[in-house]
Amino acid sequence: MPSSAHDPAGKAREPGPDDTEELSATTSPGTARHDPGVQHDLDAQHDAAAARGAGHRPPAALPTMTARHWWVPVLAGVGGYVGTVVGIVIALVLSILGLALQGDSDEGSTTDRLNGEISNATGLDTDTSGLRWILSVPFQLAAMAALVPLRLILSFGGEGASAGITVPQYFALACGILTAWLIARKLSTRMRVETRGVQWLMAAVSGLTWAALALVVTALTVLRLDVPFFASDIRVRLTALGGGLFPVLFLVGLLSVAAALNVRSTQVSPGRIVIGAERSTPGVLQVLRPIAVQFAVFGTVAGLGLLIYAFVEGGAPAGFSALFWLPIAVGWLFVLSLLSALTAGGAATSLTGLTGRSDVFYLWSEGTVPVWAVVLCILLALVSAVCAAITWAHVRPLDARVARTPLAWTVLPVTYFLLGLLALWLLRVGGYASGGMVGSSNAVFSLRPAGWTCLVFLVWGVIIELLARFVVPAFMHTLPRRVTRRLRGSERSRGRAAVVASAAALGGAGLAGAGLAGVGTRAMPAPEAPAATSSAQHPSAEPTATTAPQDATAAYSGPHAGSGDETRVLPSYDDPGATTRMPAQRAPMDPATKKRIRLIAIIVGTLILLAVLATVVFSVLSRTVFGPDNQAEDLLRSVTDGNATHAAEIANPNVSSGQRALLTDDVYGAAQNRISSYEIKDTTIDGDRATVNATVTQDGVTTPVALPMVSDSRDGLFKSWRVDESAGVPLYQALTVEVPAGVGELDVNGKKVSVDTQGQPHTVEYTVLPGDYAVGVSSSSKYVTYGGNQVAEIRAGSPSPAPVMSFQPSFTPALEEDLTKQLNATLDRCAQSTEFEPEGCPFGYSVYGDDEDYRNPRWSIQRYPTYSVSSYGNQVTFTTDRSGEVRLDYQYNEEYDDEPADWTDRDTTSSVSGYGTVSVSGDELTINAND
Repeated sequence: MPSSAHDPAGKAREPGPDDTEELSATTSPGTARHDPGVQHDLDAQHDAAAARGAGHRPPAALPTMTARHWWVPVLAGVGGYVGTVVGIVIALVLSILGLALQGDSDEGSTTDRLNGEISNATGLDTDTSGLRWILSVPFQLAAMAALVPLRLILSFGGEGASAGITVPQYFALACGILTAWLIARKLSTRMRVETRGVQWLMAAVSGLTWAALALVVTALTVLRLDVPFFASDIRVRLTALGGGLFPVLFLVGLLSVAAALNVRSTQVSPGRIVIGAERSTPGVLQVLRPIAVQFAVFGTVAGLGLLIYAFVEGGAPAGFSALFWLPIAVGWLFVLSLLSALTAGGAATSLTGLTGRSDVFYLWSEGTVPVWAVVLCILLALVSAVCAAITWAHVRPLDARVARTPLAWTVLPVTYFLLGLLALWLLRVGGYASGGMVGSSNAVFSLRPAGWTCLVFLVWGVIIELLARFVVPAFMHTLPRRVTRRLRGSERSRGRAAVVASAAALGGAGLAGAGLAGVGTRAMPAPEAPAATSSAQHPSAEPTATTAPQDATAAYSGPHAGSGDETRVLPSYDDPGATTRMPAQRAPMDPATKKRIRLIAIIVGTLILLAVLATVVFSVLSRTVFGPDNQAEDLLRSVTDGNATHAAEIANPNVSSGQRALLTDDVYGAAQNRISSYEIKDTTIDGDRATVNATVTQDGVTTPVALPMVSDSRDGLFKSWRVDESAGVPLYQALTVEVPAGVGELDVNGKKVSVDTQGQPHTVEYTVLPGDYAVGVSSSSKYVTYGGNQVAEIRAGSPSPAPVMSFQPSFTPALEEDLTKQLNATLDRCAQSTEFEPEGCPFGYSVYGDDEDYRNPRWSIQRYPTYSVSSYGNQVTFTTDRSGEVRLDYQYNEEYDDEPADWTDRDTTSSVSGYGTVSVSGDELTINAND
């Protein structure tokens, strides 16, 4: 591409070896000396061209075309489609290889696992090893290279459902483009392309062939299956036929083959459209080169990094399947690194509840991207932008017409703006589901660059334009020659660009409008002049001949020519001198100006660097020192250390003081199997709310937990985060204890915890942190026990219901012993009675007849009874297990008359038993016996 004789500041600079110059007039009385013989021949050629005048017309397209001109593009189109399919096959083979390398013998073969994945996704039993799958799937996936969705259509019982997903396959498309380009370039080696019309007609034939072949093959290879489902079959179709298949592939084939045939064109001079575009918008024909350089620099480094990350994090399956997802992932990362965003329409992780929902993701808004990776991506974006600026400074024309054309400032920014609009389409991944698969409603999702990406790209275009004009010239010629040569492009492309720039500088639009009078003629050689010194802009360039100063807008001979006899003709592509002639040059830039520009560049660069560093530092501090994960880590650290009091201060459990009774350092610190370790995984921030995802290890089991955070205040410039207790804290669990009647104290982990004493059993609920809680009920009586400690195992993130501890009273052996002692003491007291029927005693003797015939009763206990104690509710009862025996000795009067009495000794035995209730009050027993 030609370089200007004027630097960005408007100062003259010396010519480089690739700069162009205006063509000198063919005749002029005051021209420099020249060879008369050469001049005579050139005059003769010019006269012949002038004689033809406006009546000359370029050859028509069709008459100049042979059979070879038709079958070469056809083969290129076929090759383009075959190359696309081969790219898909390569990607599939590598993906299957990754699954095989990652496979487990217990899970079956790779095909079995692939069938299982498809079955889990669709609910259908499939066999991907069948010939029908092998002959269908590669062609359907190849159609996805045209940005059409792969659709799954189900029909069952007169009802239908469908789902589709769009994931552009750019690797396969690149394989097809390369194949078509190589075939067209190779087969057209000895072919003459007389006009641009022939070139584009051949390219159109190739595009039609590619698109039509893809359309036919995709339609013929639609996968059709009948899958058994209960007593019927489900008809399944897998197809990628879509409305965009034909036009997209036609455009791809058209441009690919047109680019390949560009070198075969025999047109000797630039056309009217080319000259007009270059003159009105200088540099428009070279504007794609800096963009390609920027994306190549960024994509190479970023693609390698993503591939390494995929192998490390996802293993062999993720790494070997990179050909399917890596190109679009690099595009997304490019957008994010240029400080734009991605928009997830609905929710990219679910097909439910998507209507009207949209989330925006920046490079730094997702905790899955480490801070160091964010910094590296932004720095890589800056480096690639600088490379684009260096490229643009080398290939854009910087002659006087640039200063006269305000649109020259807009060429690169507007191109970046259009690239941002194109990225919204090219970098979109989406899907949909409708019909029976999702109920009666439809669902869609998409992930693409945010709508304002085009504006972000526009800003970057302005920055690169400014760098190319004011910063890059200060150091662009200090770069190695090899780097400079690669940035500029091939010698041929630079030469052709120089010819176009020269034609535009000569007012070539007017020349073209005059009927291309100079087509087929060569421009006159410049008059001899003293050789210039080596250019300061290109220190390695050889000295070039220059001409005397001339008016770049001088007229040419023809209907639109100005006054005078001077005549200029279009420079030709095959003129070896066209790339060495230049307009008159100004003096080189003085050192003071260079120093001033360099100082301005340093200041601007420093300000930009400081702004980027400030943004990065602010983002890093916002996510670390002042980030939500900092508060979450403080909470998890307190729980791990057994500091329940501090944990409750960080995350308020929002319960009453009574329910917080176990959230003390003494109780929780003594708990067994607390959380032993934790790890913060990532943080998701959505405005003033965030979710910190972490894992905790408890009793050897690792469990994921999500801690909700909210920011409702600021700490200076930064958001102040706290745990959002209103959303629920997964670390807190509930523990319910049924407290028996009369109990006023619990024993928890060896610590005394007071409870309200009530006459009836009641329930107490506590809020606790993860751990094991040994709970027991303390008894104030030696006669009653509530059993040993019960252990509640509280686990983090456990969805199970809250454990309930119930304590039932039971009696100690002392109760039965003391009860028996008291009852036996009562029997002993009764045995001392001298009455036949002792009052309040469980035994007695009823006399028959005259009471005076009985005397001297003496009671003795032969065997004490045994008792058992039981309880029903709050009532304690006792009963006789084995009856006792009591003996009565007495005298009986056997004389029936009054005198004299005849007393004889008699005795009798009877059983002794009893039952009743017992009241326990502390260590006192109150017996209510029922004889």
